[in-house]
Amino acid sequence: MQSQTEFVFEPFRLDAINDRLWREGKEIRLTPKAFSVLRYLAEHSDQLITKEVLLKTLWPNIAVTDAVLTVCIGEIRKALGDKPNQPKFIETVHRRGYRFLAPVRNGPQNSVATTKQDIRFCSTADGVRIAYSTMGQGPPVVIPPQLVTHLEADLVEGPLADVYEALARRHTLVRFDMRGTGLSDRTVPLSSEQLFVLDLEAVVDELGLDRFPLYGLCGGGELALRYYAKHPNRVSQLVFYGTSLEPVTSDRKRQNDIALSVMRASWEIGSKMRVERLMPHGGTREDVDRLARWLRLSVSSDVSERLMELRQKPDDLAPILANVSVPTLVIHRRGDHVPFSGGRELAAKIPGARFLALEGYNHIPATHEEAMDLVNPVLDFLANGEHIRETSPLGVPATYLFLDLGGCDSLKRRLGEKSAQRHLSGHYEAIRAAIESYNGTHVKQTATGIGATFHSASRAVGCALHIQRVIAKRNAVNLNDAVKVRIGLDAGEAIVEDNNDSFGVSTERARQISAWAEAGQVLASDVVRQLVSVKGFKFEPAGVKRLKGFDDAVALYKLSPG
Repeated sequence: MQSQTEFVFEPFRLDAINDRLWREGKEIRLTPKAFSVLRYLAEHSDQLITKEVLLKTLWPNIAVTDAVLTVCIGEIRKALGDKPNQPKFIETVHRRGYRFLAPVRNGPQNSVATTKQDIRFCSTADGVRIAYSTMGQGPPVVIPPQLVTHLEADLVEGPLADVYEALARRHTLVRFDMRGTGLSDRTVPLSSEQLFVLDLEAVVDELGLDRFPLYGLCGGGELALRYYAKHPNRVSQLVFYGTSLEPVTSDRKRQNDIALSVMRASWEIGSKMRVERLMPHGGTREDVDRLARWLRLSVSSDVSERLMELRQKPDDLAPILANVSVPTLVIHRRGDHVPFSGGRELAAKIPGARFLALEGYNHIPATHEEAMDLVNPVLDFLANGEHIRETSPLGVPATYLFLDLGGCDSLKRRLGEKSAQRHLSGHYEAIRAAIESYNGTHVKQTATGIGATFHSASRAVGCALHIQRVIAKRNAVNLNDAVKVRIGLDAGEAIVEDNNDSFGVSTERARQISAWAEAGQVLASDVVRQLVSVKGFKFEPAGVKRLKGFDDAVALYKLSPG
């Protein structure tokens, strides 16, 4: 069974190739760590697997505790609808480990059709041969190239492989290599970006697509707009990620000129520089080398240089925006090197467009979690155009954030009750906005505290640091009325009541951890530290504390950006 790529335990199907769990055709989302635990248990069905074996096998080079395993098991049970006291799938053997109870059979090999893409060729109106591909099944979605692509290498070493795979599970994904890149004709003149519209026209006409959504990822956004301006009746919906029509600033032009100089001197070094600029936070040296190889395979240095030059030429697309009449979703990361203001302005100028702000700095995803940020809201939007916010599942497991605003009583004595409340309302509004932007759920508010749950430890950590920065900036403006924010983080089981309040072990631990924090400090439990999968965070030991009502001492870590 170890060599199998698919396991079926009714009514679930586990796809071990693509790390996906399915129930009756619907994907059940799991974090990568939880999926690894589920897969190992399913592979060894009806066997007692000790905690020691699981930890050493799945975390071979990392020192982790049983608490992390408990969180993963809780997540799996929630996904399967299993109950610890009446298990159908996972039995807990007290103090020893776990046993997978359900009968498991091998699924058919290679049953996931979405991993296969069909590559073909067509010709444009000016005689250029274009490589295009279809992948998956369902309603079509057309994705113009994000500046450069290579249809084959995209799914092996490309930065958006996870995005393509996930989208293809519900849609027929249509992609192509534009002229001068990938598998398309490489030795052709590139005099204008309008030529790339011919490439898109050729592909959709060859496939006989009458009306379809366009997803402009990164640099593909401009091409999507140009096609819409020419064929508005053939586009049903528009989605943009990381797209800006703002003129290139002098600073960005200077950075591009430096990059061009390095590319001319060495395409190998220049390709790595481009990747690091697109993914400044996260990604190992191996990731950078892999993506740089993909970039060099996709395009030559002189064509890459020409494409960058075309993008720097002023070309006002603003008049197109006011005439867009189809449902539109605009997604942008706040720290993207493509200015956040440009994405916001793009959404503001398109009538009725929805705008989704993501946290982070990477233009291209550095983690699976970042990749899913570009998938889940888009799938929801394409399905009905209404729900675009990734829901954060309440219940177990969860990462819980508790924030305490200190100094409120002295503020009220000095300013008076009403004036102090007006002053504090701005802080509360900023905190709630931060929680929402990180897809958290605000579940508790006390006289001086706010609690929230997150389905991702990385999001909770990012939100905590963001709140820390926001409050520090607000305090700097008015030092006399500064408030002291202390934040505690813990992960584990939480019970959510009907009034949207949250109780449980992790919620109480987070509240007590916040009390140990100093003013302006974020403290996290060791469980949170071990669950965080995104790089760019720094955890410093802050001692071991005993919390009221808990037998075991808790190792705490001071959190700061890496």
